[in-house]
Amino acid sequence: MKMKEFLRGLFISVFLLSLGGCRTGPGPAFNFGTYSQAERFYEKKQYQKAIAKYEEYLRENPEGNMAVISYYYMAKSFEGLGQTEEAKAIYKKIVKDYPDLVWADFAKTRLKELG
Repeated sequence: MKMKEFLRGLFISVFLLSLGGCRTGPGPAFNFGTYSQAERFYEKKQYQKAIAKYEEYLRENPEGNMAVISYYYMAKSFEGLGQTEEAKAIYKKIVKDYPDLVWADFAKTRLKELG
């Protein structure tokens, strides 16, 4: 992986994680539409609802900045439901379609752990 791509992925990850710390009230300080809705469902372990919202985000934004992250957390949601074959298929898609992003490394790790 190229260092530039790794740093880009790391920056995006840190940025997204930092958004969670920007809350000043009960709701998120930033709203990314259906992606934010999916994230809230995922945090509450409402995985079926999270998957539906990640899918909706991806239909609306197939090339969006959060697309690969949506795929990753959709796969994690399938894992949460015990549907590992569905999760593996998505992790493989991430590795194939986004090989230069840090999310592909995360997906490879999950694939190894799932066997």
